[in-house]
Amino acid sequence: MSAAHTEVQDLKPYYEDGAVTIYHGDCREILPSIGPVDFALTDPPYEIVATGGGIGRSRRYLHEIEGFTDCGFDASLLAQFPSWACFCSKAQLCDLIGAAGDRRWMLVTWNKPNPTPLVNGNYLPDTEYIVHAWAPGRLFGEYRDRARFVVHPCGNADTEHPNEKPLPVVAKIIKLGTQPGETVVDPFMGSGTTLRAAKNLGRRAIGIEIEERYCEIAARRCAQEVLL
Repeated sequence: MSAAHTEVQDLKPYYEDGAVTIYHGDCREILPSIGPVDFALTDPPYEIVATGGGIGRSRRYLHEIEGFTDCGFDASLLAQFPSWACFCSKAQLCDLIGAAGDRRWMLVTWNKPNPTPLVNGNYLPDTEYIVHAWAPGRLFGEYRDRARFVVHPCGNADTEHPNEKPLPVVAKIIKLGTQPGETVVDPFMGSGTTLRAAKNLGRRAIGIEIEERYCEIAARRCAQEVLL
């Protein structure tokens, strides 16, 4: 038995059902053992400065993400995937576009009609960026899915992860990057929105998350029946 096969055999899922597999751990250690996938979709730590004054500084998510979400990530991790999409901050755009290499790529935006009312001498935080890079022939979706933007409100304060993305926003990207029955991986799974959306759309999904509390939340969400 090869060493690689042994690694796969020894990798025990945190949660598994017919469509979803969740691993608890560092994605850099786990990804080499999961085998090929069709598409990677992830929302990694943003490269931002999580600071602000007044009402902004008191917001729950700024306290929860400080020292984690503002640290960024190594965009070269995406090179192993033939096609991928990645949520990011403005500061990460150059790195991610560079990581696309010779793939085709597009900048997709999530536009929020209800942004946090903070400006501090800047534009409203009403837009988030998604870099989508794909191999030839790997852009899917119907005509209405091909818009370069999606308009959807921010989530409410009751979400279980400080940076949880709305299901419709994530579902749009999954439709663009995969076909039914294919496999999506999310190396920075968080509370499992990518996995939940993939399962709803008839895809298989693999999620990796380093914080166990979010693995528990994601497992609970994914254990529910298909919602769409």
